[in-house]
Amino acid sequence: MNSILLVDDESEISAELARSLRRFGFRVETAGTLQKALRVLEQSRFDAVLLEFNLRSDRKARPRTGAGLEVARWLRVSGMTTPVLIFTTMEGDLYAKASLQAGADDFILKTNGIPHLLKLLRAQIGRNEQEPGPGLVFRLCRNAPSSKNTGRLAVLPK
Repeated sequence: MNSILLVDDESEISAELARSLRRFGFRVETAGTLQKALRVLEQSRFDAVLLEFNLRSDRKARPRTGAGLEVARWLRVSGMTTPVLIFTTMEGDLYAKASLQAGADDFILKTNGIPHLLKLLRAQIGRNEQEPGPGLVFRLCRNAPSSKNTGRLAVLPK
């Protein structure tokens, strides 16, 4: 069973979403503030983190625009590769771009509904669970015989 940390300061929405995710086989833990999300992430590991774009830093504070992105940044600075999905009502390219630049793996509008969210959650979790194969790496080859020091890219085995 995959585990998800759901971070949303609107308790009614969070409770309903958590119920829906549980019905589809996810283990869900919730955090209603930025501070609680960071505490939970320091103590536990999850298969994915579902974040609201705007969050309260604590229960008494007003929601701050983009505060959820602090969680995404913290995860990335900490070296964690856990998929982070921003799930919000904040519509527009500006919000999506800010989310991805902060380290989120995806940006989903709440209006897209549960089926769309499930599809993206499963895709991100599956991608994160896959072990990397031998793959290829791109390197700038200055002395490769065919490049004659032109600085062309070459595809080489890892």
